[in-house]
Amino acid sequence: MNLENIFEGILANVSEEKADMYRKGMNRKEAALKLIELIKDNGNESILIKSRDGEEARLSKNSVNKLVSETSVKKSVNNGFAAAQHFAIASDIDNLFRNSVKVLIHADRNNDPNVVAMHRFVALLFGNNAAYITVKEATEQGKRIYSVELIELGKLEGILNETRLKSSSNPASSLPTHNIDFFSEKNNKTTESSQMLQEKARKQNLPYFATK
Repeated sequence: MNLENIFEGILANVSEEKADMYRKGMNRKEAALKLIELIKDNGNESILIKSRDGEEARLSKNSVNKLVSETSVKKSVNNGFAAAQHFAIASDIDNLFRNSVKVLIHADRNNDPNVVAMHRFVALLFGNNAAYITVKEATEQGKRIYSVELIELGKLEGILNETRLKSSSNPASSLPTHNIDFFSEKNNKTTESSQMLQEKARKQNLPYFATK
């Protein structure tokens, strides 16, 4: 999967002001306050909308806590970025989601029956770096912002290509360029879930894989 091709033809330019903010970073308190501002006038919840296709995701208090949590920060730090930079991109999640591109749909790794799918998005930041955004789609709450991490585009490309290779064992895939690794058919519910996600991915021309 070539991320340059994914972004081709899509308005993804980042202003110098934004890029500078992402580079310099901010502290956890600043990020949390900025995020709270987004939701405080809407019943502690806000709807974020992608400009390209109108896809929506909820930003809630739980989302805010998750975005600035130590677990979330650790992912960015492990990718070679500063914690302050993580807080900066977390604080700007509305803008990043708005300008993001969906690159992957996959099943919940814990096979939670309440989770319909996990959706992965990429938004450009500064240099050769990006924000990797996860949206969790639940049966009752719908789609909500789940996490974000900073990642270098080359590393992200490797992750997505590895996912593609893992899912290439099934020659019966209906996807144009990515095969599907089916759920183990332990029960009809799991199989139906897999088929539903395959169809979602197919319609959006995205890779889909089901974790075992």
